Amino acid sequence: MSAKNVDLYRARIEKLKHRIAENDMNGCILAPGPNIRYYTGVSSFLLERPFLLLVPTHGEIHLVAPTLESGPYLRTDIGIIVHSWNDSEGPSHALEDASSQLSINGRWGVEGRVPFQYLHQLMKHARPELTDAETILQGLREIKEPKEVQMLQRAASILSKSFEKIFNLIKPGITEFELANHVKNEVYSNGAESVDDVLIQSGPMAADPHHQPSTKKIRRKESLVVDATCTVSGYFADITRTFMLGRDRNFEGLYQNVLEAQQAAIEASSPGVTVGSVDHAARERLRQASVDKYFIHRTGHGLGLEVHEAPYIIPNGKEELRMSMVFTVEPGAYVPRKMGVRIEDDVLVAKEGCKVMTDRLPKQFGWWK
Repeated sequence: MSAKNVDLYRARIEKLKHRIAENDMNGCILAPGPNIRYYTGVSSFLLERPFLLLVPTHGEIHLVAPTLESGPYLRTDIGIIVHSWNDSEGPSHALEDASSQLSINGRWGVEGRVPFQYLHQLMKHARPELTDAETILQGLREIKEPKEVQMLQRAASILSKSFEKIFNLIKPGITEFELANHVKNEVYSNGAESVDDVLIQSGPMAADPHHQPSTKKIRRKESLVVDATCTVSGYFADITRTFMLGRDRNFEGLYQNVLEAQQAAIEASSPGVTVGSVDHAARERLRQASVDKYFIHRTGHGLGLEVHEAPYIIPNGKEELRMSMVFTVEPGAYVPRKMGVRIEDDVLVAKEGCKVMTDRLPKQFGWWK
């Protein structure tokens, strides 16, 4: 790890320590996932073996981890005291060592993804008062550093380029499963690090926003929602476009309503504006078209080392947008058992308004023809 990166991670850790101290906590407990990656640069598996990063407000951070995963943390120059354990001995001794050296007591914040089993093992050797630290952790990550913005833009560009080719992959009779695999291959071919999710929702299934690809065959004159993500250096892009083979007047009208709602929300996004105001802009446009009852989810979510993170663009949300936040704008309309439309882009809050990071990808009705 370069000296520059070491300084970056140390600065992030110090900022976390300062923030948890401000909230009257003695420390914070993290598990493998985006937060440990954010503070150490190391990506690890969240499995059944207890694995905890213990960050006190003062002093060095400690890691309890299986020996088979502790190597990168032993090699880093960030300054982590590592308590390794193997399968023959179990985690008890490592947890006891870490607990005694840190004196884990008082209020400790816990990341939301920490499994109960991990905490159960830790509490055999320590008696902290556990409290939720998720709001603090999300808040620290939602303002993106310039390097993070670069990675998010790179992911957005790769995914946008891939979506330009998707309509060529759509053929009558192909299954949702088959199209999902073709889309995934296309995104990888354009340089993605990972392609975790590809949702293909056709016909009546398009009315279920989280419908998973199935053996259903794609047919003409039915809505087809394609929602895909990809990462670059762990940072996510997330795009949705809705297509149709052939023409249908009802679909075209619904599509135009959703597109106008999305444009209204994008135009409403700027520093100092509440997330609730952005959501309202989309929802109000759909209300004017009398289709707001078909909009059944929030308008967007933050992007970073997680595909869903703060800020959340929710109805009546009071959080204000700030410079360098990155989030999706993705209103939709879902007519039960008939059709669905969703249009999603990724945006960066800029000095004036916002920048659409996925603006190379068209979205006007019929662009795919």
